[in-house]
Amino acid sequence: MSTENSTPAELLAQRDEIDRQIAIANLDGLKAIQAALKSGKVATLATDLEALVPQLAQDTAQGAPCQQVGNVITAVRNVSNFFDREVLRVQAIVDAQAAA
Repeated sequence: MSTENSTPAELLAQRDEIDRQIAIANLDGLKAIQAALKSGKVATLATDLEALVPQLAQDTAQGAPCQQVGNVITAVRNVSNFFDREVLRVQAIVDAQAAA
């Protein structure tokens, strides 16, 4: 894979192929992380914390406990959603490769 005299389009195609290979190589790890996020306390953490929010003063000042717990809830949900989407994306790559 020489970059000498390669066009930008050729280099982008090479990068796309390497990105695809990395994604496929990551699939087992992605699935393990996804499973961990769906098990144990982390599976219900955002919902459990959300139920506790009414016990806090609804202080909107930055750094207030209500704001901090909101940040944790958002982060937990976003991370879980990211891994769900990433597993689906990479699994689709694997499935398309198997069908070819």
